[in-house]
Formats: sequence, structure tokens, C-alpha cells
Amino acid sequence: MPSGTQIDLPLLPPLDKTSVPAVSTLLLCWMRGGHVEKPRQPMFVYLLALGYVVAPIFTSLGNSYELLNKAGSIPGFYPLDGLKYAGRHLVMLAPFYVGSRFLGTDDGRSLLLKSIPAAALVYSLPMLFEVRMSPQLHRWVYGFFPHSFAQQMRYGGFRPVVFLDHGLQVALFTCLALIAAVILYRRRTPVLQAPPGLVAGYLSVMLLLCKSLGSIVYAVIAAPIALFTRPRTWVKISCVFMVLICAYPVLRTYGIIPVQKIAGVANDISPDRSKSFEQRVSNEEQLLAKAAQKPWFGWGAWGRNRLFDKYTGRDISVTDGGWIIEFGTFGWLGYISLFGLLASAAFRALRAVGNQVTSASITIGGLSLLLCVNVIDMLPNSNLTPLTLLLAGSIAVTQRARARRPSPIVKPQPSAATAAE
Repeated sequence: MPSGTQIDLPLLPPLDKTSVPAVSTLLLCWMRGGHVEKPRQPMFVYLLALGYVVAPIFTSLGNSYELLNKAGSIPGFYPLDGLKYAGRHLVMLAPFYVGSRFLGTDDGRSLLLKSIPAAALVYSLPMLFEVRMSPQLHRWVYGFFPHSFAQQMRYGGFRPVVFLDHGLQVALFTCLALIAAVILYRRRTPVLQAPPGLVAGYLSVMLLLCKSLGSIVYAVIAAPIALFTRPRTWVKISCVFMVLICAYPVLRTYGIIPVQKIAGVANDISPDRSKSFEQRVSNEEQLLAKAAQKPWFGWGAWGRNRLFDKYTGRDISVTDGGWIIEFGTFGWLGYISLFGLLASAAFRALRAVGNQVTSASITIGGLSLLLCVNVIDMLPNSNLTPLTLLLAGSIAVTQRARARRPSPIVKPQPSAATAAE
């Protein structure tokens, strides 16, 4: 389906390339997999999911008015809009439900882990075409390009986009597939009958061709962790980062995150990327200051959370990070509900992964590590995808690991003849 296009029906969630596959997959799973035993979820998971769904309704109660500026006005976020967005959030949670309901077993999680690098191998063919010929496939098929073409030009070449929204999404997916291939190498599990080590090497080349510094850094850090440490370490790292991301607005407000030091490191790597990073940090601080005016439920949609020039009314904000979009739009209720739901999946995985290195523990820990990398990328970019929630759902229903006890020794009973003797 085309990117950047949706059918917006009255009082219904928009139909786009995210919602249609999510709902279709859910219906197909119900029809073909209804015999799968329904796992139990703790109450706080339901509360977080409910909070994410109803957050737009609470947001609409304090934003039912227009915002006036020199260029005109921005529509209010009315209760009907809140109901529409509540339905949108409910559809967004469909992959989480599919992951927990139908991929929440050892076999299901193993299938999910193997399918990610397998899909990347297939997708690499059009990616290679666009690296050479420039991102043209979306325009040839649908008649338009979904984003700024200039942003796909890097280091004298092109980023592949294929049919996603941006080249950064393709790079992140390739990064996750590379890490998944390394995890499968630990399991000695082939990918489409190919050795996982060979697949990891090929995807490393594809990741370099994506020309995204962030995704390359993620892979450089996460791949050795997956290769040389235990699965329980992977999950512990995921839990630490999940907690930090849940508290990220507070950490940024009080200057606890060392963004200036990060900018200095980025400057050593690439001065151009450092300048872009500093502009993004400055912009996020201004957006954070505006979000602080409505901290609990946010400003609502239609760009009400953005910044506008007081003299011209021109939009001067750049909302790249998924965290600042969520926090500014739906406040703490929407932010904690979403990121808390993702964090709860990582903590559930921690209960299930013991100190033993087994096939099941590698799978659970690997999916947790993939989820962690994806959520970390939501700080600089807006890459909340159905795969994010599918990963979270699959590890959110893991059972507590139990220490193996030795089997009881059963003494043989004497036969009747022996007893008679």
C-alpha cells in the first residue's frame, strides 16, 4: 500500500498501510488460529492498553478550542476527534494482541525471530535496485514520493526507501534483521536454509548501503552484545533502557541527559550530523516547554503541539522524535501508557529468562533486545511500527523461569515372586 496516504472516514480510524494490514492480520489469525490457547496477561498490561486507548478522549476535554496565530487558526481537538483517535490507538494495538495471542509460545517467538532476517533478505533486492537507481519504486507504482527526496541523498549516493515512509525506516529494519541474524547464529538456526553467519555478513553490507549513522551505531553495539553475552544480560539491558525512556521527558527537562556530550561525540564522527543533532535538541527543548503547559493530557492532534512564529504564524518546529510527538500530543497519560506497555513486555521477559543459555532463552532475550533497539530509535526518530508492538506482544506473555529440579528417584517395587521368597 502507498505511504503517506489514508482514507479518512467519519468517526472511524483512518485506513492506511498500517491499519489495514493490522486489522486484516488480526481477522485472519482469529479465523485460522482460534484454537490457540489464550494466554493470561497481568492486570497492569490491560490498564496500560486502556490508558493508551482513552488518552485522546481526555485530551479532547481540554482542547476543544481553536489556536489563533498570525497565519490563521489551528482547529480544536474536539470530543469526536478524541473518539476517532481512540479507535486509531485501538487499531494500533492490534499487533500487540496478535503477538501475545498467537506468537506468545516458544514456537511462535522462534518463528517471529526467523521471519525478520528472512523478510530482510527478500526486501534487499529492491533495496539494491534503489541504491543504484535512486528511490523510484514508490513513485513508479503509486505516482508520488512519500517524503523529501533530498533527505534520501547521503554521502554521494542514495538511501533505499522502497515502499516505506522514509529511508530511516528501511535502515532500522535492516539493523533489526542483522541483530536477529546474529541471535540466530547463537541458536545455530539457518535463515531460509542459509547459514546465519553468512546472512549476518550480507545484511551488514546492506546496512552500510542504507547510509544511516544511527542504525549502524545500534548494530555495532547490539551485535557484539548478542554474540558474546548471555540472554539474561540482553533482557537486563532492555529493562534499564526502557525505564530511562519512560522517564525521558523528566530527564530532559532537568538536563540529566548529557545531550551536549553526545553532540560532541557526533561532531567527531560527522560535523554535518552534529549540527543536525544540535538543531534537533534545541527544537525538542522548545517543544518540551510547550508540552509542559499541558503535561497530563497534551495538546491534541492537528499540529497543536507544534511551535509557530509569533510574527508570521509560520510553523517553525521539527517533530522528528516519536517521544516528543507522543508527549506533546497526549501528555503523560498517552506517553506512559504507550512506553509503559513496551517496558512491561521487557520486564515480563526478564521473569522468563534464567541463567541457562537455551534455545528458548536466546529467543526471548533476542526479541527483547530487538524491541529495545527499536524503542531507543524512537528518541531521535518516529519509528513506531506494527513490528514494534508485535515484538512487545510476543514477549509480554512469557512465564516465569523455574529452576530445574532433579527427577525423584523411584525405587523399584519387588515382584510377587520376589516377595514370596
